[in-house]
Amino acid sequence: MTAVALFGAGRIGKIHAANLAAQPGTRLKYVVDTHQPSAQQLAAQYGASVTDIDSALADPEIGAVVIASSTDTHADLILRAAARGKAIFCEKPVDLTLERARQCAAAVKEAGVACLIGFQRRYDPTFAAVKARIEAGEIGQPEVLVVTSRDPGAPPVDYIKRSGGIFKDMLIHDFDICRWILADEAVSVQASASVLTDPAIGEGRRCRHHRRHHPHPFRPPVPDQHQPPRCLWLRPAL
Repeated sequence: MTAVALFGAGRIGKIHAANLAAQPGTRLKYVVDTHQPSAQQLAAQYGASVTDIDSALADPEIGAVVIASSTDTHADLILRAAARGKAIFCEKPVDLTLERARQCAAAVKEAGVACLIGFQRRYDPTFAAVKARIEAGEIGQPEVLVVTSRDPGAPPVDYIKRSGGIFKDMLIHDFDICRWILADEAVSVQASASVLTDPAIGEGRRCRHHRRHHPHPFRPPVPDQHQPPRCLWLRPAL
C-alpha cells in the first residue's frame, strides 16, 4: 500500500483525491493546503490528515506525492519531493520558465525518482485513436493537425494572476498532444490572444504576441482565447 501526500485542495486537488481513493494499492495519508478549511474538508472526506509540507515530506511512510497546488508552487515542491526520494505526480506546467523546469528535470534524474507531469490527453481514447491510425498508415502523411479545445467558462482572475495563463497553463496541453501525435518538434511558434469575455482577465494577464523557433521542420501558428475555442494548427514541412 503506497501512502500519498496531496498538495493542493482546490478544484484539481479534489479530482486527484477522488482518483487516489479509487485506486487500489494507494492511500491518501495527508492533504496540504495553505487554505486550512479546504484542506480539512478534503482530508475528512477521505480519511486523511492535514499537515504541512515539511512534515509530509519527512514522513518515511509517504512513497509518493501529488502536486495539485498553484502553478507558482510546482517547481519548489518537485525539488523538495525529489530530494526526499518520493515518486512525483505534478500538474502541468512544471514552471513558467524553462530554466526552472530544466532544474527540476535534472533534480528528478539525479534523485532517480519517478516523475509524471499531468499531460493526460495522451490517454484520452480519441487522441489515442488518432495516434494509432497515423502509426498504422490509415491516414497517410499528416499535413495539417487541428486541435480545438474548450473550457466551460473563463477561470477566476485570481487563478490567472498566479498561473501561466492561457498559453503556459492551458494551451500547453495542445502543444504536448501535437508533438506526441506527430512525433516531431516545432520549427516556430506564433501565439496571440484576445480578451473577449471578462475585461478583468486582461488585467490579470496581459495578452501578447510570441514567436519561437525550434530546430525541426514544423511550423504552427496558434490563435488562442479564454472561453472561446482554443485552436492549434500544425503543418510539418513537406
